[in-house]
Amino acid sequence: MAAFSRRDLVQRGAVIAGGLSVAQLLAACGGSDSTTTSAPDLQDLAGALRGKLILPDSPRYHASRVVWNSRFDGARPVAIAQAADSGDVRTAVGFARDHGLRPIARSGAHSFAGYSTGDGLVIDVSRLTNVAVDAKAERAALGAGATVLPTYRALWPHRRAISGGTCPTVGITGLTAGGGLGFLSRKYGATCDRLVEVETVTADGKLLRANQRDNEDLYWATRGGGGGNFGVITSLTFELVPVDTPFTHADYVFPWKAAERLLAAWQDWLPTAPRDTSCLLEVLNQAPQDGDTPMIELEVVHAGTEAATRRVMADLLGTVGVRPTKSGYTTGPFVDEVNELYCKGLRPKECSLAGKSPSGEFPRAAFFAKSNLARGPWRLDGLKALLDGMERRQRDRTLTPIDFSPAHTTGKLIIEPADGAVNSISADATAYVHRDSLFDIQYQARWRHGASKHVAEANIEWTNDLYERTKPYRSGFAYQDYIDPDLENWQHAYYGENLDRLRRVKAKYDPDDLFRFAQSIPPAGGSHA
Repeated sequence: MAAFSRRDLVQRGAVIAGGLSVAQLLAACGGSDSTTTSAPDLQDLAGALRGKLILPDSPRYHASRVVWNSRFDGARPVAIAQAADSGDVRTAVGFARDHGLRPIARSGAHSFAGYSTGDGLVIDVSRLTNVAVDAKAERAALGAGATVLPTYRALWPHRRAISGGTCPTVGITGLTAGGGLGFLSRKYGATCDRLVEVETVTADGKLLRANQRDNEDLYWATRGGGGGNFGVITSLTFELVPVDTPFTHADYVFPWKAAERLLAAWQDWLPTAPRDTSCLLEVLNQAPQDGDTPMIELEVVHAGTEAATRRVMADLLGTVGVRPTKSGYTTGPFVDEVNELYCKGLRPKECSLAGKSPSGEFPRAAFFAKSNLARGPWRLDGLKALLDGMERRQRDRTLTPIDFSPAHTTGKLIIEPADGAVNSISADATAYVHRDSLFDIQYQARWRHGASKHVAEANIEWTNDLYERTKPYRSGFAYQDYIDPDLENWQHAYYGENLDRLRRVKAKYDPDDLFRFAQSIPPAGGSHA
């Protein structure tokens, strides 16, 4: 299959909703493939699958094609192959290869850049959700469609977990492929660090098992090399971690006047905090009628009692020197505490869907984000620049309207730990290279599905502007699980010194670049940048 040039992509770009420029459209979907696939061909594929093939004329097509982020609702896949097993994945990959279609891997459908949709053949493994725990409860094999909160629930009878993420419906496959930061990562490492085996259908249609003995280079690349680059993952096996102690979830809301002091104190305190403690900061807009400033909040998950959590947090709270306006603690089993944290303010079904409701049962949002992995504390003027940007958004009635919704018209800075056990192995031990980071900043904007082009562009411009204003303080590295279609020098930002090895792995398992999108890893010896 011939590699596409950028000119090819521009000439054959797909249309995506949400106020995107041509460059963003192409980055979102990776361009358009010229194909002569006929309806009889697709019917042949449908007949060969144990699962379902959803075609554009199906009444289920809309619900099947949309992803979590409504910015990409304009994408029109040739078809969606809903795989029932790894055999279906092999069949779909072979069909795409033989018919000149671009295979698009999809599990949780949360790709920030919309790379789990497009105009090719979507290979959807979201129905592969089996969780099988071994006799000693040391390992669990997960289907590639497993998501975070249901997996925690499935593993809870064994009092074990994976080191998962911070969103209940994120796919574990994509989370692992991008590294994986979450509430247990300071204690147990990134999600990818506990992966012991993976099964992947590669470009030649083979189902390969990769671990420390077999296909070791593919195993290495899967752990942080980014989703969809080397094939379609069908199952993952993890070393489980114990969660059999009480866990405490605490949250603290501070007055805005303390925001700069809290940010500064938190980044200095974080390296001293015990690894049993995960503590992230959120700076977020609030409804205009609730105040003329944003709000700032600490979210804490501690493996221990409320009393132990209070002791751990005492140093940080004392350094800030300003009492929280609100605080709360709940203590209980791990599965209950993460459920309470993930689903705070949501109805049960809303938590399980988390924004993906194609039938319109719940409102959907459009989303745009950027990220920076900080290797050390930021200077005070950098922290002030972050807060100033949030204040500007709070005053802007286009970005923070009177009919404000915390889920659908908000701006956020999510500042999450990236240290602890994540940094306990070398940068080349896995493809996830960021082994000297302190925290990650996610710059996030949300607006209502169906909002005007003006509103969409204003949100994207605000995010880009704040990101640019903080350039002097940024490390030049970004978190590949928060993949960003506009990021300059993205290959270095995501993969750093591991890029050359990743390109060699790509050349070995996908030499013709079948699994290709705007920010996919190019094979060694070629380029599609």
